[in-house]
Amino acid sequence: MNIRTKPTLRQLADYLDDNARSDMDNEAATALRRSSDLFKIAHDMVMAKTHEGSKSAYCELIDFIKGKTE
Repeated sequence: MNIRTKPTLRQLADYLDDNARSDMDNEAATALRRSSDLFKIAHDMVMAKTHEGSKSAYCELIDFIKGKTE
């Protein structure tokens, strides 16, 4: 990972997985990935250009909360 650029949550999770010293590090990496997914869904909701797009992102958020995966 290049330390001169701002890493993404996924890059941080990958780094943490690659350098894990305990199960807690792997759990933290999983939490970072879920946060990244949540950010993407929320961003899609806010940036939707149509009501249908916003509604679709909202449904995706509900599925995410319920733990449903694609």
